[in-house]
Amino acid sequence: GEGEEVGDGELEFELERDVGEYTGDIEECLRKIVDGETYEVCLTNRIRSKVVPKDPLALYRHLRAINPAPYAAFLRLSKDNAVCCSSPERFLTVLRDGTCESKPIKGTEPRGRTPAEDEMLRTRLQNSPKDRAENLMIVDLVRNDLGKVCDIGSVTVPSLMNIETFSSVHQLVSTVRGKLHRSVSAVRCLQAAFPMGSMTGAPKLRTMQIISSLERSRRGVYSGCIGYFGLSGAADFNVVIRTAVVSAGGVEIGAGGAIVAMSDPAAEFDELLLKARAVRTATARAVREGARGEETAAVRRRAAAREGWRGDAAAGGGTAEMELGNGLAEKVWSVPN
Repeated sequence: GEGEEVGDGELEFELERDVGEYTGDIEECLRKIVDGETYEVCLTNRIRSKVVPKDPLALYRHLRAINPAPYAAFLRLSKDNAVCCSSPERFLTVLRDGTCESKPIKGTEPRGRTPAEDEMLRTRLQNSPKDRAENLMIVDLVRNDLGKVCDIGSVTVPSLMNIETFSSVHQLVSTVRGKLHRSVSAVRCLQAAFPMGSMTGAPKLRTMQIISSLERSRRGVYSGCIGYFGLSGAADFNVVIRTAVVSAGGVEIGAGGAIVAMSDPAAEFDELLLKARAVRTATARAVREGARGEETAAVRRRAAAREGWRGDAAAGGGTAEMELGNGLAEKVWSVPN
């Protein structure tokens, strides 16, 4: 199908694969799991709006307010292209002494409307066999990735399936840590671990082939990472999730979830929408804010043309007072001739 619309106030978003096609792809993943082709598939979808926010930085600011996250990032790549990321997930950090750490997220529940409901959802996530299975398989995958470049016996899991709570969701987070072999740089470590296992599934290579056969378009920066390499040998990178990619053609949001043998297709689709909600809301607010700004500017231009300039402005520059259409007045700078 051509996708279906998901509303957010007055702004419409279109799914690249509608609910029928996406749940059909989940069924195919479940068949692959039964056939022994894979254990877990991180299946994703794209959600798009053709409306472009006037200022991508405004979108990012709204996203930070709605969904504050420890690994957020804003990249303005050109006049028309920007990445607005509010990621809760650390892909990889490397310290100067060669200690490396990854914090895969697998397992999500929404926040409750009351403290009692919130605690119930948190407890349900902590005890969910499905979510714990998702997380454990990715922990094993990340342990394997880091084990390729770390000293033998140094890879440990100091935190397994800990609940981290954010403004819109509870997440199940584990920490995998190791000590890089002295011959291995931060760049080599990232190469060994990329892409993050929580965005592929396990086993990584075969599951990526399955994903490529099902998803209509390439993910782009979504599922990748943003971060830095330091001259000291240190590095820190996030996982690009909860992200809006802005271009001249509109806004694209990637979202998805892990498919395991216990997955319910309808519930997985609902999880996709939950993960995209904050980014959709931020996009809608930025678009409305830009529209209001354009309306205000138009009012000022009309008022200036109708009322003319009054005040003490001289041809060489200064200040003048302009009557606005709503009866307000403000100081504005006059432009020198």
